[in-house]
Order: sequence, then C-alpha cells, then structure tokens
Amino acid sequence: MTGKALKAYNWFLQVGLALLIFFGCLRPYIIEAFRIPTPSMERTLLVGDHLLVLKVSKGQYIPWTDRVRPLLHNFRGGEHGLLMPGLGEVCRGEVIIFRYPVQPDTDFVKRVVALAGDTVRVSGDTLFVNDEPSPLGSMYQDPFSNNVIDDDWPGCLPRLQGRVPHLALSLLERNVIRDSSGNAAYVVPDGHVFMMGDNRDHSSDSRIWGPLDEGLIKGKALVIYWSWVPGGGLPNLSRITMLVR
Repeated sequence: MTGKALKAYNWFLQVGLALLIFFGCLRPYIIEAFRIPTPSMERTLLVGDHLLVLKVSKGQYIPWTDRVRPLLHNFRGGEHGLLMPGLGEVCRGEVIIFRYPVQPDTDFVKRVVALAGDTVRVSGDTLFVNDEPSPLGSMYQDPFSNNVIDDDWPGCLPRLQGRVPHLALSLLERNVIRDSSGNAAYVVPDGHVFMMGDNRDHSSDSRIWGPLDEGLIKGKALVIYWSWVPGGGLPNLSRITMLVR
C-alpha cells in the first residue's frame, strides 16, 4: 500500500471509528443533536438553530421499556419507561428536551419554570411561582398577539374548552387551588415539572397539556452548534457556539 493510500485508509478508519462511537454510544445515551422547528422558544432559541443536548444528565430513556419490562432491574421510571441513572437534578430555568406527552415519539423543547410542589399562576402576562413573580417563562411577549392563557391562567381553563387542541382540562383542574389571596393557582404534582415556552403567546406547553412527567425528559440543551437563517438558506454565524441559557 502506497503512502497516500495508507494515509487515506487511516483517515477513513478514524472517521468511521468516530461515527461508530457517536452513533453507537454517545448519541443513544450521552449526547444528541436536535433542530428547532418552531418559534415557541424565541428569543432564546430561533427557528433554524441546531442544538447539542446532554442526555445523560437527566437519565436517558431505555428503549422499549414502556412496553416490555425486564423481570429483574434496578432502574427508576414509571409508565413511560425505565431510565438510566441521571447525573443531575432538574432545576428551574433549565431548557429541556423531552418526549411530548400527547405524542411521545415527538420531541419538544421548553423551559422548566416550576418543580413538584410549586404553585403556578399567570396574571396579566406575569408568571407567579409560589406567589412570587418569576423571571422565567417571560423571555418574550408578543405586543401584537395577546394570548388568553398568558393573561389569566389557570382561571381561563374553563373558557378554553373546545377551543384549544390537546387541552388536558380534567387533568389540570384536579390540581387547581385557591391561594391566600383567593386567586386560582395550580400545584405541580409529585414526579412532574411545569414547562413553558419563552415565547409565551405562541407556545403549547404545560398550561395546555399539563405537567411533564420527569420520565419523559431526554436531556438538557447545552449549545447551539449550527444555525440557519429561516427561509434564507444561509448560516446564521452569530449564533454558532452560543450556550443555551
């Protein structure tokens, strides 16, 4: 084998080994790439952004365990399947990739705004968590398209019946209480977190389909590794290597 042929062989061998490691180990269990298709997380994440997501931080879902359980196991998880051991806890403010509860084979991205036991309500475009105004979930307000669910929630739930797709009305209403001021508020149940899009007027999130079972979490968004200008076919170089916060 000539020197050039040997060099080319080694190059292809290294690339093949890297792909094998990524797709055989890193991608299923540690890190994965995701694309942002909708504006529900503006201005944090834009349409055309491509993310790297750390899956091992929350404990990766073990395929098929929502259908067939091993006879002996020590993994955590519930009806949505078993999970690998996680390296970190879910925290308020994190941007999370998760399996959409309405359609678990579809991935969603939202921000964690409240944890189990927290009370949540929205009044006049302000998010309140445990009766205190929260900076989370209010990254962007559309001044030209006010949304009823971002004006009075959960008080608006009965008025949304039949008007909003995938509204989990009965699921949400069972955890609605009255706070110390008499306002309707929602209590996040055990084993769940409350997710909201940063573009709150244009986001289908926990205010519609209910709290997120922690067993559906896939991982934490880390960094934007590539981005396209929507409709332009050009790279958005200013967003490449931006950390997701």
